[in-house]
Amino acid sequence: MVRNNLKQWALAAAALAAVVAAETIEPKHASAADITDVLDAADEVYLEDELVGDSFDISLKPTFKQRREWAKLKREYASSDDKKVHLYNELEYERVINEFDIDLEVGLFHDLSFRMSLPIVISDQQSYRFDTSSDNPEHHISKQNSWFSPSHTSEMYPYTFFDLNDNETLNGTKRSGLGDMSFGIAWSPYNTERHYIPERPWKDETGRSTITLAFDYFAPTGKARAIDNSSVGRGIHEFVFSVAASHRFSFVDPYIGLKFGVPVGTSAFKDYGYNQKRKDPGLWGKIDMGIEFVPYESLRKDFQRYVKIDLRGYFKYTGEGRNFSELMDAFGQGQYFAEDSNALADGYGWLAEKWSNAGSNYTDLAAGRSVALKEDGIFDYEGYATLGGALNLTIQPVQYVQIRAGVAVDYTQNHFITFTSVGRDRVTFDKDGNVTENRGDGTVTTNNIEERNPAYSTAMDKSGSRIKRTESLNLEWFVGLNLQY
Repeated sequence: MVRNNLKQWALAAAALAAVVAAETIEPKHASAADITDVLDAADEVYLEDELVGDSFDISLKPTFKQRREWAKLKREYASSDDKKVHLYNELEYERVINEFDIDLEVGLFHDLSFRMSLPIVISDQQSYRFDTSSDNPEHHISKQNSWFSPSHTSEMYPYTFFDLNDNETLNGTKRSGLGDMSFGIAWSPYNTERHYIPERPWKDETGRSTITLAFDYFAPTGKARAIDNSSVGRGIHEFVFSVAASHRFSFVDPYIGLKFGVPVGTSAFKDYGYNQKRKDPGLWGKIDMGIEFVPYESLRKDFQRYVKIDLRGYFKYTGEGRNFSELMDAFGQGQYFAEDSNALADGYGWLAEKWSNAGSNYTDLAAGRSVALKEDGIFDYEGYATLGGALNLTIQPVQYVQIRAGVAVDYTQNHFITFTSVGRDRVTFDKDGNVTENRGDGTVTTNNIEERNPAYSTAMDKSGSRIKRTESLNLEWFVGLNLQY
């Protein structure tokens, strides 16, 4: 509850931090100290020390935002000279996302609201070029490098994937369409605004505190992206739990917010059985801390105006998991693969390496059948942290309308983006796929399909061949309106 029936604050919908995981814009989070504000209904508020009825509140926020990601994708190289694993430059990576969001919030009762969001992705494109920034040309990867084994006779040498020339840019698929909608409930079980009385104005007290709990569900309403389409859906169900607290003083409003996300993959995330360690995107947790400044505020009963400036920092950790990769659209452009690469072997992608007893198929022992493993652009990744800050501005110049704008910059910790486990030690199955005996020897044998993870590739996941995302910098800005009544 707030002090006017037109509500000064509503939950903002600007996504200002990196994905997870590496791959997509993360679930939206509130900007500014209104992180704790909730629209309500069937209520009464004080305006100019007069109790005024407030039967219904609604907020509609159209917002445009753009996100840019820059990173270097480096590949391990196991040197036969010093017997060490080196990290050499391979690709410069960039991703640009233009998105238009429509967010709706409706008050249901005292400090209780329902909210939903519809994201419309105007464009989402990844691009790549060889990274030639190293002073030593031998320390960056190109198709001319002699230490790449063109015959792939030794696992000590990385595979040559990309047939790009220096200074040539590979543009991935330009994606667009409807994204994944979200639906949520927010409730403030503790709100000292309700204790306001004219005889004891806020300026004579220590401040106003609010605690808000929220739950949001992100549904896979958009068609899941794939290596052979231009869709933008994330292909997951995601459940996000949050708690936030703020404490408004005269012209400042410090706040803190905690979030925890649980993503669960749909059929877009294939389950290859017992030998596969990671099947869904990783769990994540996030903390926001900031302070909102209110340099101007006029709360007349017939006309409310204000200016708010929000300065915020945030930290997020994403646990290891499996998700659409930074390399996804590079692997979708087959004409850029070297002719001697196994990246598109037999048309099934690098998952379908030729095993002596499986051909280009993976034999599912539990099901008793062979399954062709076509590349889907979903790779395992190492857990990583994101650290960033944001600056937001909210102005209400006229009744019912707010103008909102903001910018955020964050840094993503270096982490491997090809990180699939080799498999599990030998087991036997019954006809229903249940483990009947564990007779392992303590080692996973890669040419044994009873032990090998079908998603594992010696070309990309073996130590000495893995690819790491480094020097990641992400920039996001947004501008929008808040139409509220």
